[in-house]
Amino acid sequence: MDAVADTQPDAGPLDGRERELKFEAAATALNRIGGALRKTDGAAKRGVATRLTSVYFDTADQLLSRHGVSLRIRRKGRIYVQTIKRSSGGVGLFDRSEWERRSRGPELALTVEEQTLLASILGREDGSAPLLQPVFTVAAKRTVYDVRRGEFAAEIALDEASIEAGEASHPFCELELELLSGGAEELFALARELFGLAPIRVSALAKSERGYSALAGQLGAPVKAGTSPITPDMTVEEAFLAAVGDCLRQYRLNENVLLAGPDPKATHQARVALRRMRSAFSVFGAAIADERSVALRDGLKWLAGALGDARDLDVFIERHVSDAEALAADAGQAALAARLTKDRDAAYVAAAKALQSPRSRELMLDLVEWLALGAWRSAPETAEQRAAPIATFAADVLTKRRKKVKKSGKELESLSPYDRHQVRIEAKKLRYATDFFEHVFVEGGAKKRYSAFSTGLAELQEDLGLLNDIATARDLTRRLAHAAVKAGDADQAFAAGVIAGEGQARAAKLLSAAAKNFSALMKADPFWA
Repeated sequence: MDAVADTQPDAGPLDGRERELKFEAAATALNRIGGALRKTDGAAKRGVATRLTSVYFDTADQLLSRHGVSLRIRRKGRIYVQTIKRSSGGVGLFDRSEWERRSRGPELALTVEEQTLLASILGREDGSAPLLQPVFTVAAKRTVYDVRRGEFAAEIALDEASIEAGEASHPFCELELELLSGGAEELFALARELFGLAPIRVSALAKSERGYSALAGQLGAPVKAGTSPITPDMTVEEAFLAAVGDCLRQYRLNENVLLAGPDPKATHQARVALRRMRSAFSVFGAAIADERSVALRDGLKWLAGALGDARDLDVFIERHVSDAEALAADAGQAALAARLTKDRDAAYVAAAKALQSPRSRELMLDLVEWLALGAWRSAPETAEQRAAPIATFAADVLTKRRKKVKKSGKELESLSPYDRHQVRIEAKKLRYATDFFEHVFVEGGAKKRYSAFSTGLAELQEDLGLLNDIATARDLTRRLAHAAVKAGDADQAFAAGVIAGEGQARAAKLLSAAAKNFSALMKADPFWA
């Protein structure tokens, strides 16, 4: 938000810090909140709504964005303000370094100090600034309310905005709560008041990030997990915050896709994000445990479960009844596909109801608040563990998880489906831990060993996952066949039986492959050793 109205043009950047909560909302929700704020003690509207036009600059290959930097010139009336921001990542609560100054106009003209700043951030040893150009524009109608309660002061900005990127325009609405004085606890308390006024959601994107996503054609598309944000120089606490923040971002972006309508890819990636998040809670275990952590984990489990039926049916339909030619030639398969599609539609209705519930929205706010202010961050009994370098901690976690996989997977081919499923769970935990600590061990041959270990683990997990899908499909087809027989539809019952039989025929080969991959994985050199 602009904070330099009285600064002289070209006076050099003001080094500061911006701390704000960001939320997404529909225009109707913003109007409802604005109406309520006008009647709220301690809140005052700041004049009339203003028009803001922000032009963002970057190199042709988006070098600033790749270093977590945004650079814009914002016009407000006849005033131009240049802002450089550097983010360490964030979801909901954005805590960023900020350098602002008045500018003489819309043209970018960096001072020597600003060129040096950018060169330092970008690691340009010659001290030169990169060649910058406009990349996208954000236009917004902003209404601002000032909230003052004793020593606490905050600015609430209600933005009805759009991104102009290339030929496309992307409208969105955003709510920002910037802390001006007082504590973050009071900022979250204010956010909870607003949650009670209208359905708003924790935001995963700053305006600059939203613009870059629009520029890449990725805004509103399903999002896969990227490379791990954990680096070798982090402490255990910093690594946990980075991991969960990354998972939370992935979940919220995919949740936004699902709020617009059913999407199998977004459903899958949302569940992946939730599993990764729950795994992070488990990986970092006692170092982050407090009285709220258990409730948060339970909430994440509930949310993943709310998407489970839709995901299971997506997988079943895709693998077994999606061939158009087969459906046209087989009345039983066609009837089965119609039944499954109807069930999947109902599952997505139930999932949407869960995502739109206050419990879902509040869970994300609870998580953001806990990450920022939870008791775990100041618990004296875990202070030493939280402050420890991540490498030693990661090696210990990976060693223990590998032992659990090895113990549970002995004589894999003779295990019951339930016990194989437990091996799969342990392998999945090891896989997520391996992914989290990808960049922690980089010396010697660690990268090569990581690649071999990660590939072997992925192959084992794939085999065990397919075996689990066969077991799940067997239970589903049994229920479908029973219902078809009861309804007198012999063709549909036969089609369900055929699917179950095909799965069982594949199971033996998959089990043999899983056993071989398990053996190879246990012989592979740990990349963390």
